[in-house]
Amino acid sequence: MQKLLFLCFSILILFSCQSTTNTNWDQYLGPHRNASIEGAGIMRSWPETGPEKMWEFPLGPGYGGASVFDNEVFVLDRIQGEADVLRCIDLNTGNEKWNYSYDAPGELPYPGSRAVPTVDKNYVWCVGPHGHLNCIDKNTHKAVWTHDLLVEYGGELQHWGFSLSPIVFGDLVIVAPQGEKAGVVAFNKLSGNVVWESRKFTGQRFHVSPTLGRYGGIDQVIMISSCFKGDSLSSDEVVSFEATTGRELWRYEGIDSHSSIAPPLAVDENNLFLTSCAYNDKYDPISILLEISFEGDDFKLNEVFRNEEVGCKMHPPIIADNSIFINNNGRPNELVCLNLQGERLWEKGSTPNFEMGSLIMVDGLILAQNGKNGDIHFIEPTTSAYKELGKVSFFDDEKSQAWSPLAFSNGKLLARDVNKLVCINLMEK
Repeated sequence: MQKLLFLCFSILILFSCQSTTNTNWDQYLGPHRNASIEGAGIMRSWPETGPEKMWEFPLGPGYGGASVFDNEVFVLDRIQGEADVLRCIDLNTGNEKWNYSYDAPGELPYPGSRAVPTVDKNYVWCVGPHGHLNCIDKNTHKAVWTHDLLVEYGGELQHWGFSLSPIVFGDLVIVAPQGEKAGVVAFNKLSGNVVWESRKFTGQRFHVSPTLGRYGGIDQVIMISSCFKGDSLSSDEVVSFEATTGRELWRYEGIDSHSSIAPPLAVDENNLFLTSCAYNDKYDPISILLEISFEGDDFKLNEVFRNEEVGCKMHPPIIADNSIFINNNGRPNELVCLNLQGERLWEKGSTPNFEMGSLIMVDGLILAQNGKNGDIHFIEPTTSAYKELGKVSFFDDEKSQAWSPLAFSNGKLLARDVNKLVCINLMEK
């Protein structure tokens, strides 16, 4: 009898362990850099009062989002005018476990951090708004190495500073200083030594991070360079480099954006999505789906569609079931569903205005934050019409400027505005 009870208890423990997936959100836009994650096991409907707030953590003004690894939350904070501070917060309690700060004097309009740290088991890589790239040891809480991207790669500090979230690929950490010396740089992630540098870009330094994609069987780093508004001598470009060597693979000039913030989105191994709200020397929307093929020794680019009515200023869309869900900052401001031919599926003007908030997908359901008041909306991504499952608010300010990317890990949603970080439990009680 005792053996039978022990066997049943062991099976129960095994089943419990297997049914809970550890979902690290270890970088900007999550583990696949596409703002989507599966296998989380969140509740499919919310109680009338909404999900539970587990904790909140006060932050200085800023827009930098969180990353999570092994139940530790990492967010780059700022002491205004003085220093950047990487904070490590316990995901379950909201208590700060440790922090690392470094001097970064001066301040920018819309002050504070702009980027998301990238994390693995032992290290954190992050870029501050003044261009300081740090590799920080999670065990010693000290910097292993540091690069000043502004000093080392030249150029002027753009009006709103650096908004640059690193990519870790194999032994490399890849960033885009967009300077006079190089557009994209790969460092050895442990030593900080330069492995490769790209050429200078044709456009200006702006607030966009690189993306990883795989086309023609080659892992690629893809980056947007914005042209200067009103300057016919500069030009925009989307450029791809082989991730391991920095070899330039292809170049596209058709986005015509002077202020690209949303990064390229690798839809699959054949398609790349681009979006902006700074099209054609104006502040107009643009969304483009590129088909990328490898023929002989060359890459061929084909525009599947070009939609000049829909575009997002800050965040990439969600791709699900051959549909594109994008927070349109064009006219009108609203969540939009497109098919893969660029055609609008929902009736125009039928959905809420999320301003410049972000959205992510967890277990096939969309979580979207209103960029103005911080409200969190729970949405089923149907193609027939906008279908909201719930809404909750944990932010008090009607002008929260909740523009940071959302994050999710181990059943918990992390959302912030300019004043605080909030952790919300999305699992069944």
